[in-house]
Amino acid sequence: MWLLVVLVVVAPALVSGTVARAVSVSASPSIPRAASGREYRDRVAKREASRAGGPAARRRAAARTTRNARTLFSSRRMRLARRTRESIRAAAAPLVFGIYPGGAAGTVGPAGDTKPEVADLRVGALDQLRADSQSFVLHLYDSFTRPSDADAVPSWLRDQIADYTAHGFRIELVLTYRPAASGGDVDGFADFVRARVRQLGSERRVTHIQVTNEANVAGAPDAADGAYRGARDALIRGVIAAKDEARRNSYDQLRIGFNWAYQVGRSENAFFSYLGSAGGSAFSRAVDWVGLDAYPGTWGPALPKGDLADGVRLATVAAMRQLRETLLPLARLSSVPMHFAESGYPTGPQRTDAMQQTVLTAAVETIHANRAKYGVTDYRWFDLRDADSAGGFESQYGITRDDYSAKPAFFAYRDLIAKLG
Repeated sequence: MWLLVVLVVVAPALVSGTVARAVSVSASPSIPRAASGREYRDRVAKREASRAGGPAARRRAAARTTRNARTLFSSRRMRLARRTRESIRAAAAPLVFGIYPGGAAGTVGPAGDTKPEVADLRVGALDQLRADSQSFVLHLYDSFTRPSDADAVPSWLRDQIADYTAHGFRIELVLTYRPAASGGDVDGFADFVRARVRQLGSERRVTHIQVTNEANVAGAPDAADGAYRGARDALIRGVIAAKDEARRNSYDQLRIGFNWAYQVGRSENAFFSYLGSAGGSAFSRAVDWVGLDAYPGTWGPALPKGDLADGVRLATVAAMRQLRETLLPLARLSSVPMHFAESGYPTGPQRTDAMQQTVLTAAVETIHANRAKYGVTDYRWFDLRDADSAGGFESQYGITRDDYSAKPAFFAYRDLIAKLG
């Protein structure tokens, strides 16, 4: 009880957000909230004593009950204190920024061509973007299609990771579930995830593994894993496998998570309810973070008419609120940190460079302002470079053009990283 009083006095703003949820999760339904710890112990001790025979037996029973009650309360206070400390640290820390450094992107519509990338220009742009940040994260992808994919890290990916880490970047690797088998392959995917953790976890600058990509989205097989049979089970099994492998090998820098694409409707509740029921405590204990993919003005719920920046702010808060307050509790994940795993706005026809800059600035500033309330620790922009600056809008997500010349949003993101990171 003393911890709760301190929280209310010291951090009333936090109690209304993530910390308050940690308190509500930690409180035990079997202990009446109106009773203090001493009142509860006395009540139980009297009940036990009335059932025992003789003064000595009653004293022993009362002492035993008091010890048990103290242990119970101490354990719960420790769990509550740990969750509270973690939430307060997350709220106080600056955002950890990052970006997908490629140009090619999964598309909902027909995929266009991707202009060849130039490694030196790419790294040069990334160095400019991160400024002095030593925690800048690069969001990379690797895909499971068949069991043989587990045998070795593709040479192109291994070379990129070696190059990026040599330049001081941190790596977040997304392991997508794209089985070639029409019936899916959850077992093969779990083995693939274990293999990647073993193969890459010893590199200390590989800090995050995201298991599956947008498993809640069906109908977009080039962009989202939800189009493949068994995606939800692959997410559960993959997260558990990744965490188990990281623990076995003492890769304590490695944080395991998954992402969710912002959508509304009953299907989203059903998705998280399934994760909670099918995954159980083994799954919830294995999750270190949950990512939110939100593309206001491009994908997801339509923005209200009017000012673009205001619409982005409203949509960004709505996405954070839905995930934190409605969906995560369904999967027993109320207190895990939240990442913005993907956030973007492509340019193209009727989508100007200025509009992209407006969306990026409004999204980042809104997330930063609300990071304590919703427990947000990380932000990734999608992406660095256009796949083809002359192509359709799904080829123009970059904050640089396909020749690595900067769009206005590049400089806006650079300045926000320097200011808020």
